[in-house]
Amino acid sequence: MDDYLDIANSSYFYLWGGIILLVIMVQAVLFIRLAWKEGKRIGLTGKRMLQGLRAGMVAAVIPSISIVIALIAMSGSLGIPFPWIRLSVIGSAPYELIAAGIGAASMGVKSLGGEGYNQYVFANSAWVMTIGAMWSGLIVFFFLKKIKKQYAKIEKKDPNWMKIITLAAFFGVVCIFLPQPIVAGGVPLITTVTGAVLMIICALLIKKFEIKWLREFALPFSMVGAMASAVIFTRILA
Repeated sequence: MDDYLDIANSSYFYLWGGIILLVIMVQAVLFIRLAWKEGKRIGLTGKRMLQGLRAGMVAAVIPSISIVIALIAMSGSLGIPFPWIRLSVIGSAPYELIAAGIGAASMGVKSLGGEGYNQYVFANSAWVMTIGAMWSGLIVFFFLKKIKKQYAKIEKKDPNWMKIITLAAFFGVVCIFLPQPIVAGGVPLITTVTGAVLMIICALLIKKFEIKWLREFALPFSMVGAMASAVIFTRILA
């Protein structure tokens, strides 16, 4: 196959995506079943539990908007099934895009789906996305108890330190990937700045005017705005 997208969108990937999604759905049903039994045990009525189930389903839909947007953004360069599999299991929108880009850059390709992006580069992006994400689950599985003990010690000394450590780790990761679009300039820089400005505006609106519902929509708004700016400035520069 000359076009790697023929492989990325093949029935083989759709088959595995369907199997993985089925496993996730079975897990969800089992968790709901266990929660229902526990609710009955502690004396909750069926009506009360149905209300909680509906509230949980509604609350789960809103954060998924950014995931759907990321899937649409990734489907053009990585096909539909693989991003669908990744985002349905453990991946997050920012991580998947960054990891796929690293996989491409390590093979000398500047952008996802760009010039030189073939089936081998696609495979490398897929491996980087998969291997990079597995370590968080393994660390939690093997070291969660030890990590929680250390966190508890830190919180006893000063609760604010936990917030500082978490934010520092997050910004450290983000700052690793900021230099590339800044150095590249042009549309990548404009897209990054637009997304950042929109996120800052959302944060100010949430804090200043206490618009709580905006917390769930801040990331989707920023992503859509950044993508829209990329389209606008691409047409202008073209």
